[in-house]
Amino acid sequence: MRRSLLAAAACTVLLFAWQAFAVYGNYHGNWTALFCTGAKMPVPASLHETIWTFKNSYGYDGQMYHYIAHDPWFKRGLDQYVDARRMRYQRILLPGLAHLLAFGEDRYVDAAYIVCVLLCIFLGSLWLGQYAQLHRYSPWIGLAFAAVPAVLVSIDRLTVDVVLACLCVGFALFVERCPGWPLYTVLAVAPLARETGFILLGSYVGALLLKRQFRRAAIFITAGLPALAWYRFVALHTATENHASWFSLVPFSGYFQTLLHPVAYPFSLPVVAVARTLDYAALAGIGLAIGWVLILLYRRAIDPLAAAIYGFTALAAFLSLGEIWAEAYAYGRSFTPLLLLLAIVGLRTRRLAMAVPMLLVTPRILLQFAALAYYAFGGKAL
Repeated sequence: MRRSLLAAAACTVLLFAWQAFAVYGNYHGNWTALFCTGAKMPVPASLHETIWTFKNSYGYDGQMYHYIAHDPWFKRGLDQYVDARRMRYQRILLPGLAHLLAFGEDRYVDAAYIVCVLLCIFLGSLWLGQYAQLHRYSPWIGLAFAAVPAVLVSIDRLTVDVVLACLCVGFALFVERCPGWPLYTVLAVAPLARETGFILLGSYVGALLLKRQFRRAAIFITAGLPALAWYRFVALHTATENHASWFSLVPFSGYFQTLLHPVAYPFSLPVVAVARTLDYAALAGIGLAIGWVLILLYRRAIDPLAAAIYGFTALAAFLSLGEIWAEAYAYGRSFTPLLLLLAIVGLRTRRLAMAVPMLLVTPRILLQFAALAYYAFGGKAL
């Protein structure tokens, strides 16, 4: 346990140090820059803080969860500044925890939000180290949580994806070691992190039903009730949203569209060459992940982890939204549960090659970090 805790602490401190470097090196110490608020989007005047805005930009998802953290109960009208507000508000776990930790005080909410992100990193790293130790690896493998795509994107732009990544590791650990209240808790809060957290719950209940453990399945299916109650509350305060256009009946149409039509970068030729190469490496990682899933299907793996992998694969197959498939920052974090669970199964089965898909996606995300470091040291436009 001591080494697992040390690894988790080292992982957390390392990523927090990067955040501090980026904030003081690029944004004059204004931590709100991590929410990536776009100047082309309206900013609520009722927030009495100097929000860093990015010129000629619509910003990124973190800005929406920033507003939700300040107004989770729809009392201040900040939901009017949130796009796709029903979907965003359903993902209440991270902004809601930040609001509670700050006791609802605006001046503390931003710091509490960052603390919650770091707490997720600590827990994810700790649980990964414990899972590795469970299968006779060094607990220092917990440091690898820092290389998970959703984790890197979340420390850079304060998205909520780090929470589900953390819970995926907890799911894998508790299925094997503590399949009681720790697992129930993870399954109860996962859909509040992202709606795709229901895949974890459905995969575990489905595996129980296949084993004819009906009583246990009936108990665990109730873990979905808190999320359904919150979703109902959100529905009463938001308009209906139709996301049917995000999906296609043609499997992996979004993937192949991006593969055939790569992003056009407005940079110098050498930078474009590096970015394009890493883009294709990331897409190759997704393709390789699908290959591993087919192998699991061929071997008829039906345990809870395998079931969750199949669920997240189905999501990747039919989700065709161009905004998600356009860049590794988007699909890397959205499909982190698939990549991460494959890597965890690789630990369990001693097939470490199953971690390669995730490791192929990570370098393209780190390229964004390299650009921030370049500018922090006084580099000029690329």
